[in-house]
Amino acid sequence: MRMKEDAMKNGQLKLAYNIQYGVDSEFVVWVAAGPQTTDTPILIPFLTDMKRYFCQSYAALAADAGYESKENDAWLAAHGWTAYINPTNYEKQKTKRYKTDISRWESMAYDEETDTFRCAQGRILSVSGMRKHRTVTGYIVCRTQCTYQDCSDHPVKAKCIRSRNPKPLEERMKRSELSKLFQQYRRKSQERITTPLGSSYGQTGVSRPKVRFSALKTTCRFAGFSVKARPTF
Repeated sequence: MRMKEDAMKNGQLKLAYNIQYGVDSEFVVWVAAGPQTTDTPILIPFLTDMKRYFCQSYAALAADAGYESKENDAWLAAHGWTAYINPTNYEKQKTKRYKTDISRWESMAYDEETDTFRCAQGRILSVSGMRKHRTVTGYIVCRTQCTYQDCSDHPVKAKCIRSRNPKPLEERMKRSELSKLFQQYRRKSQERITTPLGSSYGQTGVSRPKVRFSALKTTCRFAGFSVKARPTF
C-alpha cells in the first residue's frame, strides 16, 4: 500500500496495512487489516469476518464512493444488505461539463427494444461484442461494447471521440463500453442515497468513522494498531 507521506522524497514504497473499521452510533464495532492497496476489494472480507465473529447483525451500511464496484454491489444485494454508497460519479454529475459532454453514453438516448444508443446527432450506436475483465479478486466483469454504424461525416466528431488513438480522426469510429448490470446497481444506489434516510446516512453515516477515529487518536493518544500477522501478509 502506498503511503501519502513520502519521508524519503523519492516515491519509494513503504510497507503498510490497509486498516478498516466499522462504526455504529460513534462506537467502533469492528476492525480489520489487509494488504489491499484500495478500499474496494476489502469490503466483502470485512463484512464476512464481522458477521462470523460479531454477535450483532446489521442489514444496512453507509460507505463512501471508494467502495463502489460491481462485485461489491452484487455481493451486497445477494446477502440482503441495503447499501448507501455514493456512486463515484455522483458529484461529477452535477457539473456543467459533465452534463454537456456528448461523448459519454450517459448523454445518449437508450432504446431498450433494439438495445441501441442514439447520440446527440441522431446516429445509432449498436452492440458489437462483449469483453470480459478479471479483477484483482478474481471476479469476472462483463462489459458490453458498442460501435457506431457510420460516423464519417459527423459534424461534432472531435467532441464525441476523445480516446487516445494515433489514427487520424477521420479514420476513427466511435466505440464505447459499459457494464449494464453495474449501471443498474448504480441507479438503485443513487435512488437510495437521494431519499431522506439516504441523505441522513450521507451526511452523518459516512463521516462518523473518520470523526470517531480522529477523537480516538486525540483523546487516547492512539498511535497504531497491534495485529497478529497473517500468512498472506
